[in-house]
This record gives sequence, C-alpha cells and structure tokens, in this order.
Amino acid sequence: MGNADPTSPCRLARPLAGAGSLWIACAVAIALASELGRPSGIDLIHPTFSELIFTTLGARLVGISMVMLSFASICIIFALIDCQAPTGRLGRMLIGVWSVALVVAAIFPPTPVGTPPVWYDTLHRYAALVGFVCLPLAGIRLARRFQTHARWCRTATAVRACSTASLLGIAAFVSTFVPTGQPVWLVGARQYSGITERLPLASNIALLATLAAAVFSASRRRQPASMRG
Repeated sequence: MGNADPTSPCRLARPLAGAGSLWIACAVAIALASELGRPSGIDLIHPTFSELIFTTLGARLVGISMVMLSFASICIIFALIDCQAPTGRLGRMLIGVWSVALVVAAIFPPTPVGTPPVWYDTLHRYAALVGFVCLPLAGIRLARRFQTHARWCRTATAVRACSTASLLGIAAFVSTFVPTGQPVWLVGARQYSGITERLPLASNIALLATLAAAVFSASRRRQPASMRG
C-alpha cells in the first residue's frame, strides 16, 4: 500500500463499505426482531441484549445479529484499508479484536441471571467486555489520526463523539454489576443493566455506520472526474 498511486480510485472500498452497511442493517433488523419478540413485550431497560436468548425468538436471532455485526466490522476495516485511510496498525487491530469478540460472545451464551456462572458464561461476558472496550478505543485512535488528514478530518468529530459515548456507556453498564449493599445511582443497580448496555451498543453501531459513510465520501473524492458520471 505504501507504493499505491494516491490519485488511483479505491476499487474495493465502496463495495466493501456497501457490504458493511448491509450487514449493519441486517444486524439491527434482527436485533429489533429479537427485542419485539419477547413474550412479555419489549423491555429496553432491564434485561441485557444477550439475555434475549432465553426467549423463543431471541434464542435463534441474538447470536446471528452479533455475527452479522462482526462481518460488518470486517468489511468496513478492509474498506478503510483499500481507501488508504490513516487507520494505523493499532486501530485495525482493535477493530479486529472487537470482531472476534462478537463471534465468541455469540457462540458461548450467558447463563440465566441468578444461576451459578459456568465457564462459557464467563467467556461470553469477558469477550463482550473486551469487544465493547476495543471498538471505541479504536474509534478514538482513528479520530486522532483522521483529524490530521484533509480527506478524513470531517469524520474525526463524529467518530470521536460515538467512541466517547460508547466508553461512557460501557462504564455505566459495568457499574451496574458492582456488588453493593444498596445501589447508589447506577452503581449496583442491576435493574438498569439493559439500558446501559444498549447505549454503548447503539453508539458502536453508529460508529461503524459513520466509518462506512466516510469511506463512501472519501472514495468518491478520490475518483478522477471522468469516472464520476
């Protein structure tokens, strides 16, 4: 890539970003179907998204949604690479870890709340935590590099905002699991684990969508005028 012609079009970036966007849309649609399929009605506040596997519809769809989001992330990072975005090795590695963590969390389900933890439940929870931390860290890294490049600086603010919101959300989510005798705001407030998990999840989806949109914009500006129609 170091010898690539900076005036050449990004031949695979747009198809990859399009595929990533499609995977995101499918993942969101399936996640919404899982939420709407709860027998007692939709509840975004209390149960976590992973706990939807204990419903009839969620048992089939939750893992599929996670894997689709992983595929979306892989497509988008390769689109960024093809478009010669200033991602840096660390940024790409963090997005890769997020992608793998999603698949691991999808394969190894949690156990019902209140039951003794088993090894696959522990693996699910730690994989999810690692993934939720890695993607916004990657976003902050990318935003820092984007702001020094003219073709990407417009995206830096949105990427940083999504990443910061995600990190704040995951901190709030983790705080609900802190064992306390009496909940203090969100600390130890397990009844709010659902909403505090969905906030960083939504921020991560917004981050991926922002990166996909940035690829479309940058790849179009990169094309010679004769190719733009």
